[in-house]
Amino acid sequence: MNKELIKRHEQALLRAMAGVENCQGTLSRLDRQWTRATLTGKINCSRIAQTLIDFIITTQDNFTVLQKNLVDTLVQENTQKVVLEIAAVAQVAIDILKRNLFERTADVGFLATDDDLVRFLLDEAGDGEAVARIEERLREYREKYTVYNEIIVLDADGLVRAHLDPRNDISRSDDPLLAETLAAPSYVETYRESDLVPGRGESLLYSQAIKDPRTGAPLGVLVLVFDFDGEMAGIFDNLKRSSEDIVILILDEAGRAIASSDPGKAPRGRIYALNLRDDFAMTQLRGEAYLTKTLATKGYQGFFGLPWHGQVLKRVATAFRNGTNGHGLDEATIRRNAIFSGRLIKVEEASENVLSDLELVVQNGEIMAAKKTVQADTSEKVEAQALPHVLNEVKKIGDQVQQVFQTSTGGLLKLVTSSRLHDVRFLAALAIDIMDRNLYERANDCRWWALTSDFRRMLEASPVPDADRARMREILAYINSLYTVYTNLFVYDRDGRILACSNPDEYRQEGRRLANHFVAETLRLTDSQLYRVSDFEASDLYEERGQARHTYIYNAAITSLLRPDTVLGGIGIVFDAEPQFLSMLHDALPRDGAGRILEGSEGLFVEPNGKVIASTNPEHAPGDTVDLAGIFCQLACGESTSHLVADDDKLYAVGCAHSLGYREYKRDGGYVNDLLSVVKVRI
Repeated sequence: MNKELIKRHEQALLRAMAGVENCQGTLSRLDRQWTRATLTGKINCSRIAQTLIDFIITTQDNFTVLQKNLVDTLVQENTQKVVLEIAAVAQVAIDILKRNLFERTADVGFLATDDDLVRFLLDEAGDGEAVARIEERLREYREKYTVYNEIIVLDADGLVRAHLDPRNDISRSDDPLLAETLAAPSYVETYRESDLVPGRGESLLYSQAIKDPRTGAPLGVLVLVFDFDGEMAGIFDNLKRSSEDIVILILDEAGRAIASSDPGKAPRGRIYALNLRDDFAMTQLRGEAYLTKTLATKGYQGFFGLPWHGQVLKRVATAFRNGTNGHGLDEATIRRNAIFSGRLIKVEEASENVLSDLELVVQNGEIMAAKKTVQADTSEKVEAQALPHVLNEVKKIGDQVQQVFQTSTGGLLKLVTSSRLHDVRFLAALAIDIMDRNLYERANDCRWWALTSDFRRMLEASPVPDADRARMREILAYINSLYTVYTNLFVYDRDGRILACSNPDEYRQEGRRLANHFVAETLRLTDSQLYRVSDFEASDLYEERGQARHTYIYNAAITSLLRPDTVLGGIGIVFDAEPQFLSMLHDALPRDGAGRILEGSEGLFVEPNGKVIASTNPEHAPGDTVDLAGIFCQLACGESTSHLVADDDKLYAVGCAHSLGYREYKRDGGYVNDLLSVVKVRI
C-alpha cells in the first residue's frame, strides 16, 4: 500500500475512522498530561533528579514517535482492508462479465454457420413461410440462451430478412457495422447506438458474416443483441450483497460509465477517473467523498473483449464502521496465530519496551527519593518528597498510553479478522456463482447442438452412411474449436452407439455402445428444452494417459425433423472439468496488491456429502471425500456462512456457499445438483 497516497488523503480518512480518531485524541490528551507532569518535576525536583527527568523527557519523545507510528499503522491497515475489499469486487465485476461475453463470441460464430440460416439466405429469404420457420428456429435458440433480447438476420445489402423482437421496427440497416462484419475474419463485438435497435440507446452487439459454405461468398450478417442491462443488473445484485455502501461501475477505455449499480449517485455516461496505477483514489459523488478502485479484466480463455474496466466506489463516511459481523472473536487466539497480527502489534511491543525502561527509571527514582529524604539538606528533602508524586503521575500516564496501544491494536486485530470472515463468505458465494454461470452455458449448448438439422437428417438413416458420419465429425470439430471448454463432443444413435466425435484422439470411441444411465434417460426425452447430466464420476470418456477422470457429461436428445416426437439419438458433450473448475476457484481466491493469490489460500467445490469436485489443494483430488463442518451441510440453496478454524499454530477464515443456480438453470426443477464452494484463507 502506497504510504504517500495514504498520507495525501490522511485527514479525510481519519475523519471517517472514529476509533482511530478517538485513539489519536486520547494519546494527545495523555501527551499533554505527561508534559505537565514533567514540567512539575523540572520545577520541583531538578536538583536531585535532573538526569531522571531528562530520561523521562526522552521517553516521552520516544512515545510520541510510537504514537504517530500507531496512528499511521491504524490508518494504513484500515485503508488497506477497505481497498482489498473493493478491489475484489471491482475485479469480479469485470471478470464475470467477460466470462459471459466470451461465450457470446462462440455463440455467434456457431450460429452464423447454421445450415438452416445459410439455406434461408441462399434460397428462401423472400418466402413468408420460410421467414416464419427461420424466426421459429431463432426463437428456439433464444429459449436456450436466454441472454439475448433480439436476433437479426440481414442480407448482404442490409435488408432485414428475419428477426425476433416484434417491438423492433426495422426493415433495413445502414450501420457501417454490416460492412465491417462482412470484411472481418470472424465475429465483431460492438457497443454503441445502432439503427439495428433504434431508440434503445447503446447496445452490445455480436455480429458475424453468414457465408456460402461452398464458395465462401458472403450471404448476409447475423446479429445477436445481448441483454446487457439485464446481465449487469444480475451481476450488481449479487455483488452489492458484499456491502451496502458501494457503487459498482463498468467503464469504457475513456472512463465513461456504461453500467452503474446506482445511476442516481453515479449516472451512466459520466466520465470517471480510471487511476489504474494507483492503489486507490478519492472522488466525490453528490458532494460526498468516496474511496475508489479500478481494475482491468484478467481475461478468460485468452478473451479480453472491448477495453472495459470494473470500478468500485465506497462511501468514506461509512467505509470504516465494520464491527465483528456477528462473530465472537477470541483476541488471544488471533494474536497468537494470525499472520497479520505480527505486523500490527510491532508498535505495541515497541511501546512495551519503552514502558519497561520507564518503570525501571521510576523504581530508581523512588529509591533515590527515599535516600534523599533522610539527608540533612532541607531543600533536597523537599524535592525528594515531591519526586514520588511526579514519578507516579508519569507511571500512571505511561500505563494509560500502553492501554491505548493494546486496545487499539486489539480492536484492529478483531476488525481485520472480521473483514477476512466477511471476505471468505463473499468469495465462496462468488465461486459457486461462477460455477453456476458456466454450467448454465453447458446445459444450453447440448440442447441447441442437438437441434442441428444435419444431425437430425443424417440420423434418419440406419445405419448412418460413412460420408454422413464424416460430415458429423466436421460439424462437431468446428463447434469444439469455438467452445474450448470441452475435450470432446459426440453423437450417438438410438441404441447409444457413438457415431462421430469432435476430437480425433477420441475416434477410438466410435462404434462403442454406451450403457450409462444418463444416455438411456436422454434417449427418452422428446422435449427440446430438456437435457440430462451425468453424475460427477470418473469416466473413460474423459481420461488422461489411460486414467479415467471425474467430470460432467451433458446430453440432449436428437429428434427427427419429420417426426419431432421421435428420438433418433443424442449428443454428449464432455466438460473439461479439471482445468475449468480450477480456473473458477483461482478466480475466486483473494489476491494481494500485485495480483498474486494470497499464500495459504485454498478453494474447493464439493458435494454436501463431502465428495470433492475440484480443489486447489493437491491433497484433495476430484472424487475424494472430505469432512465438512456440520454448519456447511445445513446451508440451503443460496445461503452462505463463515467461521474461524485453528489448525495447530495456524488460523484460517473459512467461507462456504450453497449453489443457487443462474437464470433458469437449476431453478426450474429440471435439474437438481446441490453443490457447495468452500474458500479457506490463512489470516
